[in-house]
This record gives sequence, C-alpha cells and structure tokens, in this order.
Amino acid sequence: MDISNAEKNRSKTIPEWCKARRLSRSTYHKLKKLGRGPKELEIPGTRIKRITPEADAEWEARMAELAKSEAAQLEAERRRAQAAEAGKLAAQSPNHVSRRTAGPGRARANRRDEVAR
Repeated sequence: MDISNAEKNRSKTIPEWCKARRLSRSTYHKLKKLGRGPKELEIPGTRIKRITPEADAEWEARMAELAKSEAAQLEAERRRAQAAEAGKLAAQSPNHVSRRTAGPGRARANRRDEVAR
C-alpha cells in the first residue's frame, strides 16, 4: 500500500478534515449545528472525534445533492438579486466612494512623503 492510498483511507481529525475541505472551523461548526456536517466517530472514553473516509464521501454526496435542489438554486438566485440591488443603491448614494473629492482637510498625503518624515 503506497502512502497516498493509506492517507486517503485513514480517518481525519476535525482540523485535518477542515483543512482538506478548505473550510474554516467556524463553518464546520455552523454546518454541524444545522445538521449538515459529516458524521463523526467518537472514540469511547475520550473526547477524540474522527471523520472516516466513508463519512466524508457521504457528506460530499449530500452536499452535491443539496446544491442541485431547487430550493438551493432559488436561494442562490435570491441572494444574487439582493446583492445586485444593494450594489445599485450604494452606487447611487452621495456618500459612495466614487463621489468623494479631495477637498480642504481631506487631501491625503503621498505615502512616500509620510515615510520620509
């Protein structure tokens, strides 16, 4: 058995699993709280929790199915529309960065001038 195959077939700690999935620990705990996290194997008599390769594969399949669901697609579209509307409103605001001018007292010094002092 080569190292890469052995690595794939071993269970992972929660931090290792999060790193492999490129998820933050806080996102992992949010998923777990929502009931969407992977199944954990708790070693009896300890507080050690592991995620088996089977649990990881099952989690991946559930997430793929969830992403395909009509409700998820509707939610994603709603969020895109909401973000677009918020962007339009922000751009129309008189306080938007594109409307700012360097008036008296608002002029910024050149960064090189600040460093030279």
